Amino acid sequence: MSEPHVISALRAKRAELDGELRQAEKRIIELRADLESIDGALRVFDPSLAPRTIRPKLKRKPPTHFLRGQFSRAVLDTLRRVGEPMTARDIATQIVSEYRIDATTIATMSKLVAKVRQALASHLGTLARETRGEAVYWRAA
Repeated sequence: MSEPHVISALRAKRAELDGELRQAEKRIIELRADLESIDGALRVFDPSLAPRTIRPKLKRKPPTHFLRGQFSRAVLDTLRRVGEPMTARDIATQIVSEYRIDATTIATMSKLVAKVRQALASHLGTLARETRGEAVYWRAA
């Protein structure tokens, strides 16, 4: 009834998870020690301060939807597919809808447009750039 390859794979996965858990527990112990040290220093400089009242701040990495080189490829593919000159914002809007990226905030969309501009600038030799008034349009050459 027991399949040796299944048992072997499950044992390997368990060992991997156990190792990760032990590393995480070790890191938690280190972080708690660091917090206690900082709390002690805070008490030296401001005895009235209650360190537990300080709200925790989470470091969040922005989600990345693309692996290395894929974003430039998406920009170029968008230009080729549409076939007409587009602004960086137009390209970013197409990428948002095609890859279902959450760009509901102005800051997120601005970062994406900047990333599109960076990708376009790195492909100046393969793209044509034309200026119409204030706007810069790009097309596949």
